[in-house]
Amino acid sequence: MTPSETIKILYVDDDPDDLFLVSTLLKGISDTSYELESAASLEEAIPKLEKKFDVFLVDYRLGKDTGLELIREIKTRRKHAPVIMLTGMSTGHIDREALTLGASDYLIKGEFDAHTLDRTLRYAIRDAQLMESLAHAAVKFRSIFELASDPFLLMDDEGKILEVNPAFLKKFGPEAYDPASSKNFYFKDLLSEDSSQQELEDFFLKNLDIYDMESLMTVDQEHKINSLLSIVKQEVGIFQVLIKDLSAIKAKEEEELNLKKFSSTGRIARLLAHEVKNPLTTILLSADQLHMELPESVLSESGDLIDVIRRNCDRINHLVTQLLDSTRFTELDPKIHSINALLDEALEQVNDRIDLKEITIQKQYQKDICDIQVDGEKVKIALINLIVNAIEAMPEKTGRLLLKTSIKGNLCRIEIRDNGEGIPKENLERLFEPFFTSKATGSGLGLTNTQNIILSHGGAIRVKSEVGKGTSFLISFNLQS
Repeated sequence: MTPSETIKILYVDDDPDDLFLVSTLLKGISDTSYELESAASLEEAIPKLEKKFDVFLVDYRLGKDTGLELIREIKTRRKHAPVIMLTGMSTGHIDREALTLGASDYLIKGEFDAHTLDRTLRYAIRDAQLMESLAHAAVKFRSIFELASDPFLLMDDEGKILEVNPAFLKKFGPEAYDPASSKNFYFKDLLSEDSSQQELEDFFLKNLDIYDMESLMTVDQEHKINSLLSIVKQEVGIFQVLIKDLSAIKAKEEEELNLKKFSSTGRIARLLAHEVKNPLTTILLSADQLHMELPESVLSESGDLIDVIRRNCDRINHLVTQLLDSTRFTELDPKIHSINALLDEALEQVNDRIDLKEITIQKQYQKDICDIQVDGEKVKIALINLIVNAIEAMPEKTGRLLLKTSIKGNLCRIEIRDNGEGIPKENLERLFEPFFTSKATGSGLGLTNTQNIILSHGGAIRVKSEVGKGTSFLISFNLQS
């Protein structure tokens, strides 16, 4: 209320002398303008509650009724309405009951003056406005909490989860938090890395109010996500945690980086081919000419050196051609195919290897998956390369190969996951580079060709791996619009 505004009061009391006294006191207050309306009973007061009053003065005794009943009625209609109870004497249980029902304060008749009445009225209005503001903020927070698309939770200063929103339950499931369970769930158990758990403990120890950290989080036993955690102290001992899934952003960045690297490698390969093949042709022609011009006596002693030159020139030429072929976007003959069928056909091509190592195959195909327009033969080559790599990385008899297909948005997605030895982190960034291989035998062009085929279709390929646990290749193709 600003000083220029009039404060409207409903005064409910069956004693006209008390009404006169209160009215006189209010008129004697110069700083604030009060407008008083009265009612002598509960029945007379209730219809007047439809009007907008700023504050209510209610006597405890209202004939056959009590002011407590009127307070209940007022609070039913306006939860945060400022109500002051007037009593004839100080009786603890009445005061407590009035306050429990939501009365802002109470005054004892005959023991207050104009100044006390004015201050009590203004404080009651101020507190009511504050409570209403807090209630609105709580509703707003609850709405944000419930409707947020990102996982959101509240935890205490020991990291125990107190409450979560629907997005959290959808992402992490009841294993992370079950409100119906008597078990305690701790936020740190979702952090996959020891360093992140230590960071969380340090946050509590340092008694910080706000903190952002990137962390790897466990969604289920086999699935982890890169996430950005925003931790904010809400009140003493209570913290809000907003979890932003960075996996999609990281995946997009990785796909763009792979495409840039592939394009860059292709440019280098074309430059190399141009710069190498021209002098290579000259060397070969010179070797042929030398073979023709050398006397027989010299050829009989040193002619095999010319053959060495020819063989190595052919080898260099072959490697350059392979490099060019593996980094040049492939020409395609696209047709409509079922990705499930292509995976099965690729699997059939390597059945002998699977049987030899007694690999267990697990299929998780989405049955109603859409067909895609791809060059079937070339996609099969890419899939065979990935499946063969997985088989070679897995142990005999205990190897498990997962083939999974799904639709997400406008993408057809394939996952090929093994439980093999995994790929060291330092090798992951070089995995699709031409001629890079960790195998004793092999050209190092298999994954380069695979990447070429996927990218030529406008698709994307990513890899996730953990040493000792296995590797996942994630492939996506655009669906037909």
